[in-house]
Amino acid sequence: MPRQRLRRVALATAAALAALAVVIALTPNPVSARGPRVAVCVAPSVKSNAEFNATLPKKIADALIENTASYLGVCASYGQSTTIGNGTIRAFSQSRGNVPETVGLIMTDGALDKLPHHPPTAGKWCFDVNGDGRTDEHTECTGGYEYPLQLSDAFRSRVDTPFEYVLLNWNPAGHLPEHIYDKPHFDVHFYMTPNEERLAIRPGPCGMLVNCDDWEVGRRPIPAPYLPADYSDFGAVEPGMGNHLIDLTGSEINGAPFTHTFIYGSYGGRLTFYEPMVTHDWYREVTSGAAADGCFPIKQPQAWQTRGWYPTRYCIRHRHNRGEIVTTLEGFVKRAAG
Repeated sequence: MPRQRLRRVALATAAALAALAVVIALTPNPVSARGPRVAVCVAPSVKSNAEFNATLPKKIADALIENTASYLGVCASYGQSTTIGNGTIRAFSQSRGNVPETVGLIMTDGALDKLPHHPPTAGKWCFDVNGDGRTDEHTECTGGYEYPLQLSDAFRSRVDTPFEYVLLNWNPAGHLPEHIYDKPHFDVHFYMTPNEERLAIRPGPCGMLVNCDDWEVGRRPIPAPYLPADYSDFGAVEPGMGNHLIDLTGSEINGAPFTHTFIYGSYGGRLTFYEPMVTHDWYREVTSGAAADGCFPIKQPQAWQTRGWYPTRYCIRHRHNRGEIVTTLEGFVKRAAG
């Protein structure tokens, strides 16, 4: 490690330790802080290169989070990042040894501002359906604006979970079905297949502008034991994504406004991604405090095609001390194949 970087890390570590010491010293009635202990990642600032793990009484952990950029849980392993709107997004994970606790996407508050909106897609997945020699950006393109981000190499090599990367799609005009998902929203895909396989699903005239051969592959049914309860295929195979399975008991399917929901993805008769789908308005409300942070159950299949750790809930939270929105998969359980 270069000497200059070593110096920065040492200074950041010293700052984190100093922040922790100050918070402990300022905590009133230390005796009352001897209650339940929680894991917290100590960080003096969002840009710090020196995060470290600590287990502290909850009262001290809460004070530390309020006064620094620290956050609950073990320190994250960070993957790829990129800019979007006026902010950034970054893939991350949290694990203890080879046991995953969180797989997620960090979105800075500024990422909700100045997002691209015209045309309604980036023009990557288009097909000239009517054969007039051009593609209509409103009717012959799909996929919104996409941002693929690999999870860290350390996480993918150490933890026995199928998740490889996060694909964020921003849909400024929403998408089908009309009057349900046609609001500006984000699709937060957590893929269990390599990015190359996703990119090989070609555009064409079938389904949701997908190649007809790939549409047939995408529509292959998932064997009943591996199909999550209440989920159904409605032919939403997209290029660069795969098929989308909808929970027919979901509130937005049954007349309630769409705010956030959970989608399963499939291709070739296998589940390929997990997808919390969240409106721009809901993220705004969570950021402002008008809507509370929350975790929501993920309906499970009876069996799993591939062994590994799988989540049982998805969560949407705002870290006020860091100016971040985090969308995560959590509650991992080890599953056997078959």
